[in-house]
Amino acid sequence: MSSLGSLARAQAAAQERLVTSLLRELAPPAVRDGDVLRIPLPGGELAVGVRTWSPTGHHRLADDVTLDGRPAAHEAVVAAVLDAVGAGPGHADLVADSVARTARYLDAPPVRSGDRTRDAEQSLRLGHPFHPTPKSAQGLDDADLGAWAPELGAAFVLHHLALDPRVVVTGGTPPVPPAAVAARLTAGWTALPLHPFQARVLAADPTLAVLEAEGSLRWLGPRGDPVWPTSSVRTVVDTVTGASWKLPLRARLTHFVRTTPPEQACRAVDAAAVVERLGPLPAGFGVIADRGFATLDPAVGGDRLAADLTVIARAPFPPGGPRVLAGVLEEGPDGEAPPLVADVRAAGDVHAWLRRWLDVSLVPLLVLFGRAGLGFEAHPQNTLVTTDAAGWPTACWVRDLEGAHVRADRLPPGLPADSPLVYRPEEAWRRLRYHGVVNHLALLVAVLGRHTVGEAALWATVADVLAGVTDRDAAPWARDLLASPTLPAKAHLRSWAAGRGEDPLYVALPNPIAAAARGRMSA
Repeated sequence: MSSLGSLARAQAAAQERLVTSLLRELAPPAVRDGDVLRIPLPGGELAVGVRTWSPTGHHRLADDVTLDGRPAAHEAVVAAVLDAVGAGPGHADLVADSVARTARYLDAPPVRSGDRTRDAEQSLRLGHPFHPTPKSAQGLDDADLGAWAPELGAAFVLHHLALDPRVVVTGGTPPVPPAAVAARLTAGWTALPLHPFQARVLAADPTLAVLEAEGSLRWLGPRGDPVWPTSSVRTVVDTVTGASWKLPLRARLTHFVRTTPPEQACRAVDAAAVVERLGPLPAGFGVIADRGFATLDPAVGGDRLAADLTVIARAPFPPGGPRVLAGVLEEGPDGEAPPLVADVRAAGDVHAWLRRWLDVSLVPLLVLFGRAGLGFEAHPQNTLVTTDAAGWPTACWVRDLEGAHVRADRLPPGLPADSPLVYRPEEAWRRLRYHGVVNHLALLVAVLGRHTVGEAALWATVADVLAGVTDRDAAPWARDLLASPTLPAKAHLRSWAAGRGEDPLYVALPNPIAAAARGRMSA
């Protein structure tokens, strides 16, 4: 059971996400009355106190909300927002599920493994700041969370399935089984690691039963050293070797069922090959590559079963204790300043710190997009920051190459034009701006600004860095960010309400970089 404090904080976080998403996506004619924001909705006027205002929508709101002038219970606030976006009756249950799980995570003691990388991965208790159900997990019950949730410091042993080579499809360098599994494996066969939840889901699958009866499949059971899950829940890391696997889960986390169609695995492997052929990457920027995959041949088991079994082998975390950006930007259970703020304060100069971060993150992203047409899904949960003993950023790492993309007008050598990695140029640029700027940089600036000098001053620093970009591949894209009046943002709330997780809606946000650039010119 959650304490009242944790439940209240989880509800406040959910309300803040719902209201800020509503403001970003529907832009109702809200009125600021001093420190109170009045928002007209179909169900009445919602009034909420504003603690801090953000040009990119990362507002911090007060916990107390009124509806038509009367104090509104949490459930009434949720209902009013969901009604405004046309959500169905079941959506309120999903919000309640996410709130309950968030409260449980807030009640849990912080993870203290002694590994900075693991501790950051397993510290993300509130989740995406613009998602209505960032911690919903349909299909996983409370006992499952106790065993497998990263927020609770989970570690567990994987199950394994052995497949005859005649029924296997692979790409890149397939996953290498742990020694304890390899010892039980027939020569030439492939071992697929399975999350314990997925092993339970598939235990009675009739197609697998037929393959087992035919001698093409063997269940090896739980074997190997324990693994720990990253913030994504389904990517796991071997506690002894550091090997990492992205596993499918037939559970709906946020609004996606987290299985992996082989096409998506091919996309990740294609992206890794593009990165490898690029040669040296910009200084301070690195990619944690997805090396290869293995799965059951869809021609044997069908597309759904292949997606249920596709395992992607990922390179280990690099040395230096990199930490997932989302984890170090989230405030502590009792509202403590995020860990990255402590680093910035230790460094002593937030503007210089931000410049160094941009030099190893946004600027290299623009260089690679211009030079190779390659973009990364560099949102805060796919980006890792390495800092030195004095708190200064020394490296940026991106991961999860399923989200990488290549411009169709800039195909790198060796990449086929029909690769799932290839996007229309305008779509590729939209993806990079959303993930790298709106999702990643805007959160970073909002958090650092809130705890230091304010956002406006930091966006001016961003504009100054981009204005100074001289690399010929990156400069055109830097100029676009300096001049474009808007930036694209996913409309998570409306997309979730409409069941459009795979085909999300977008909205245009005022571009704070362009606003800061105009301020520089008029100063």
